[in-house]
Amino acid sequence: MTINDWWRDRPEERYWMIAPSRGIVGDALSAPKARDDSRFEWSHELVGFTEPGDTLFVWDRTLPVPGVGAWGRVLGPLGEEQRARRGEVLTHWRMPVSDTLRLAAPITLPSLRRIGGEIVAVRDEIEASTDGPVYFPFIGAPEHLAPAPAYLTKIPRDLVALLSSRFGFEFVL
Repeated sequence: MTINDWWRDRPEERYWMIAPSRGIVGDALSAPKARDDSRFEWSHELVGFTEPGDTLFVWDRTLPVPGVGAWGRVLGPLGEEQRARRGEVLTHWRMPVSDTLRLAAPITLPSLRRIGGEIVAVRDEIEASTDGPVYFPFIGAPEHLAPAPAYLTKIPRDLVALLSSRFGFEFVL
């Protein structure tokens, strides 16, 4: 299986969301590379599609109310590293990232659900104009919106613009 890199010819599409299990990103995105004898995990393979200068939003489930709590930049260059796990050595993607900066006010799940209809509209528009998966960061209906159960997802520029306008942070779009 391969990644549907729908953003390849759209240089304005340079946003991602990571959901680290402990709320900490560390100094790099790191995820196992697909192997012929293992299950394909798209959210891990997306690490290989990040580029230096991309913006990385952090979904933090360790906050009192989970939400987007920080952001950082992808630094690069993309590399690989070997990691031992359960007696087996696996190759991992490794993409260095900047320190993350906390948002003044996290964008919590309840606040995202309040604009869930607009978020779903962005998702539907991207899906309608794209053949294949889009790796959107949120799943479900507006009132039940939830973060996708994935390590790394692709945030469309239009979603960044929506969140920026509703929650008062500014990024060069």
